[in-house]
Amino acid sequence: MDLSSFRSTVKVGDYRVWLFEAGVKPSKTIGLGCVANVAGAAYGKQARWNADGSVTLIGGVNSSDIVQCFPKIIPVPDGVEFV
Repeated sequence: MDLSSFRSTVKVGDYRVWLFEAGVKPSKTIGLGCVANVAGAAYGKQARWNADGSVTLIGGVNSSDIVQCFPKIIPVPDGVEFV
């Protein structure tokens, strides 16, 4: 999947940022690990790929944060199928 970088306009906690309507979906929620960093800050952002196909950014973002995503390859976790 391609996670696009973005600038937040509001402060939110864990939030479903990417809502994919088409494509494969995992049979259960899986952790993606660190998928992005926040420009100008010394921390990364982790995410979860949900069974409905959406991706949740863990830990939230502040207003005006620029979230810069980067490519990542992960193995398919045991017990997960893609539909």
